[in-house]
Order: sequence, then C-alpha cells, then structure tokens
Amino acid sequence: MLIGRGLIASTFKHYSDNSEVIVFASGVSNSGESNVAEYEREFKLLQQYVSSYSKLIYFSTCSVLDDSLKESAYIRHKLSIEKYISENFSSFIIFRLPIVVGNNTNPFTLTNFLFNKIKNNEKFTLYDRAHRYLMDIDDLGYLLSNIIDIGKFDNKILDICFNNRISVLEIVAIFEKIINKKALYIIKESGSSYTPNNIEFMNYLKEVNFQTQPTYNNNVIAKYYSYR
Repeated sequence: MLIGRGLIASTFKHYSDNSEVIVFASGVSNSGESNVAEYEREFKLLQQYVSSYSKLIYFSTCSVLDDSLKESAYIRHKLSIEKYISENFSSFIIFRLPIVVGNNTNPFTLTNFLFNKIKNNEKFTLYDRAHRYLMDIDDLGYLLSNIIDIGKFDNKILDICFNNRISVLEIVAIFEKIINKKALYIIKESGSSYTPNNIEFMNYLKEVNFQTQPTYNNNVIAKYYSYR
C-alpha cells in the first residue's frame, strides 16, 4: 500500500498493490511549517493504520539530530511520530532521510529554494555553520526498496545518509557554477553541523557493493538542475 503523492511516494509506487507493506509518504513537506493543523492531519492519517499487520515504512529526517533545529515544530513533530510508531506498530522501519534531490516542484526543499533564489536574483540569508547531506532520489529508491524487501532492519530507526556532509555555502557555490550566476546572500553566523549514526547503513552499502564518488554532491545537483 502506498500513501502519498509527492516525490518520495512516486519513487515507491511499486508498493501500491503490496498488502504486506504500507509506505507512508504523506508527511508534512515544509520543514518550516507552523500550521498545527498540518501536523495533526499527518498524525490522524497515520493512526488509521495502527491496527494493521502490514509493515509500516515511515520517512523521518536526519535533521532531528541538528541542535539548532530541535525546538522547531517540524522536528518536535517528527520525534513524536517516531515515538508513536515505535510504541504502537508491531512491524515498522523508520528511515531518517537526508536532503533528497530529484525532479519536484516543492519550493520548500533546500535545493529548490537555493536554485530559485539564485536563478531569480533574490537575496537570501545563508547560515555559515549549516551543513547537510544530499542523496539522489534514484539512489534512495533503489537502496531502501532492497532494505524493505529483505527485512534487514525491521523495527528499527535507521539514519540514511552517505558520508558526504557538505556546507550550505558549498551547495550555493555548486549552483552558482551550474546557473552561471552569482548568488545574492547575507551571511549569518548560525546553523550547525551534525553527524548521523549511519554505521549500519554504511555497512549495508558494503554488503550490496554500493559506492559513491567524491564528486557525488556536484553530480546529483547537476543531474537535476543543469537542464532547468
């Protein structure tokens, strides 16, 4: 079963007719969301499946580890959902995702936000200590589908990211080269860097012989934005 219609949902559409798995991809898409009703909508929808014997797949975020964001409504909501699932679902996997890059029009994703700001010559604030992890939606779909199918990490919360931490300032520099335009930003001394506990995930990558190149971050941004 598949719940949702966005980028993540479309990547896991092959589970639509699978009665043994519930891929819950109908979460709040804006990490800056302040409308409580949006969070309540997701929670109430999730509750409808608590009595199911199917394996629940839920997508959280690695940003729950970011100290600079821990008081945000979005992060508090994600942690609350993680706790609820762990305590109430008999079979589940919670994937904490990095910044997922793909073909979508959601203006609230980090990469879409930066791309649009630079392309449209709009000024924005850049946090000099902010770092993130990027992942190609195609890699995410391939790797997580295999994890779901083999049942390797059942009833676990798994940090999903490569060892490819990159500063937001570096991401902006990549976009400047792709767009061939200088970004207009104000640097603010803020943000933070965090290290997900991705040891289990990285060990799994070794098992399936999946490797990333040193130019991974550049490649994934160029893949989805150079043509726009």
